[in-house]
Amino acid sequence: MRACASRAALVRLRPAARLSTLGKLRGLAAPAGGSVKLRNLSTAEAAPGPSTDAAPPAAASPSLRELPSVYLELSKSRLSGLVVLTTGAGAVMGPHLDAPTLAAALGGTFLCAASANSFNQVIEKELDAQMNRTCRRPLPSGRISRTHAAAWASFAGVAGVGTLAAGTNLLTAGLGASTLGLYTLVYTPMKQEHWLNTWVGAVVGALPPVMGWTAAGGALLAPEAAVLGGALFIWQIPHFLALAWMYRKDYAQAGYKMLPLGDPTGERTARACLEYSVYLAALPPACWALGLSSCMFPLEGLVFNAPMVFLAWRFARTPERGQAHARRLFLASLAYLPLFFGCLLLHQRRKAPAAAEEEADAPLALATADVGEEEITAAYAAKQAELKARGREYCVHEHPELTSELQPSAPLRVLMGVGLALCPNPPLGGADAAQQQQQPAQR
Repeated sequence: MRACASRAALVRLRPAARLSTLGKLRGLAAPAGGSVKLRNLSTAEAAPGPSTDAAPPAAASPSLRELPSVYLELSKSRLSGLVVLTTGAGAVMGPHLDAPTLAAALGGTFLCAASANSFNQVIEKELDAQMNRTCRRPLPSGRISRTHAAAWASFAGVAGVGTLAAGTNLLTAGLGASTLGLYTLVYTPMKQEHWLNTWVGAVVGALPPVMGWTAAGGALLAPEAAVLGGALFIWQIPHFLALAWMYRKDYAQAGYKMLPLGDPTGERTARACLEYSVYLAALPPACWALGLSSCMFPLEGLVFNAPMVFLAWRFARTPERGQAHARRLFLASLAYLPLFFGCLLLHQRRKAPAAAEEEADAPLALATADVGEEEITAAYAAKQAELKARGREYCVHEHPELTSELQPSAPLRVLMGVGLALCPNPPLGGADAAQQQQQPAQR
């Protein structure tokens, strides 16, 4: 921690002062023989002599070249990018989607997430400086002032909500503003007050995919919105509890109230991870029961839910509950979301009538000479349907006539048999399809 603090203080110095400080440190570290070697900063900090860290100067303003990278760090660009991916998944599921609406939804969501993350770092500057994991962030390291960071966060928030309002609809813009407000005014202060902050943060993280759904014309009170939001809410609990267990010493040092800090053995933390992992495993069957997907989605859900449940069970069953168990569960959760949303979009079945009409009219729209907004929307819907059809070509259940050609192994035949048995309207293939085609001709 002392090394991190001295490094942060050195970064805050102006270039000329930084060179002067390095020269003094070299003088302190020079041996009698005259060869000059720069000692470790933490050692030099403890050495006798004048100290430049007694009164750290004000934070330096980043140069124009450094400014984009500093803004991206404040925005937690990787986390914001993951949020945008979930928004995109909700938008693709929506009944009315075109390219401009999709761009506005993704861009506005990214700016709202960037604003929330930046405000979080503005509020928690002193706490971040006490944690090894966060002390190199732009604010505690002195690469940007708190006023400058707050101005960037305000700009990103206004621009994000404005983009959603202008490019999508007022409902989506309201959800974006709610996400920003809950994260900044409720979740961030609550991290120092109560361990239930993880569940409040999960509510915030559940809104972006719902924003994508409503941006594409979906109703807020719809089964799709419930599945999208519920999946993100449930997923965040094992994801962030595993992370909190890995960094519980850092959180304790900074004064955060997290569930693992009041759970020395990790029993409650691991049990919560296992409980919510089981809830996740129940979502694909629920999607099929609601008519949102084909029966292949719950079957494929067995493949990507099994590792998650197993690692959570192993974390709960092992008395030691070391870092390795939590890290494996955390990494598995990172791989989970793309698989869940990818399979859900691939096997999505429920669709609004308006979207079906747009896809049916797409070839006619492409044939017209004048390409207007409606034609572009219809063409986009047709392309979306084409991509889904291509994805289904790789699913043997969607094309059972290929089973004789593929010669699947015994376990795959069992899986396909279960799928055909569970599916209320299984596709016909092979001899069944030929027989069905011959019946009208005989009549």
